[in-house]
Amino acid sequence: MSALLAFQLRRVGRNRQYLLFTVLLPALFTVFFVKVFGGQAGSGARYQDFAATYMVSMMAYGALGAALGATIRIAFDRASGWLRQLHVLPVPTSRVFAVDVVVGALLTLPSLLVVALVGRFITGVELPLLRWIALVGVLWLGSIAFVALGLLVGLALDEKAAGGAIGFLGVVLAALGGLWVPVEIFPAGLRDVAHGLPSYWYAQLGRDVAAGSGPSAAAVLALAGFTAVFAALAVLVARRRPLHAVSG
Repeated sequence: MSALLAFQLRRVGRNRQYLLFTVLLPALFTVFFVKVFGGQAGSGARYQDFAATYMVSMMAYGALGAALGATIRIAFDRASGWLRQLHVLPVPTSRVFAVDVVVGALLTLPSLLVVALVGRFITGVELPLLRWIALVGVLWLGSIAFVALGLLVGLALDEKAAGGAIGFLGVVLAALGGLWVPVEIFPAGLRDVAHGLPSYWYAQLGRDVAAGSGPSAAAVLALAGFTAVFAALAVLVARRRPLHAVSG
């Protein structure tokens, strides 16, 4: 498993699009929006609240994209025959799943860490050290929901459809989940939509921790529920559509 894990990490880690859209872009957004709009929040505590909230949103945005991008590749691996080759070796299906879950989880860390560092040293977010650690840890654990979602989409769709689906999902989850603009300025109907998305509750976990409180029970339960549903559906799809079958 360790050899397969290392190989998969190298494959995705060499992808320049992954580095651009899940690490560099959220970091640049953090700097741009906090520097441009942070001044309107004033100084002191109000600025800290604004900067920390937007930083958390961008940490969530990058981690969400990384989790989806890493795990949705299973559709491309099926189409290329790579999964069939693993089956011939043979590599158990459970090991393939386990490696994809671990890869998806590990590849969320660069975005979480880089945006946190940008928040601290460029935009001036001030949090106690233990709160920084808790913030990264909570968002890392919460990213499993999007690892499960990426696996579900990658298993259910062929490679062409999966490629389009990840772009659509990323935009919908970020825009309607309140990662780009605060949910509070949404019309009432859109606020209800936001509260029904995993991205909203994922970012809310981080916001709770950044504010100095523990994650709310509502956020934890909502994200755990989404994770369980996505994982169960992924298992169901996998049973009906074997990993080693060629898509199409």
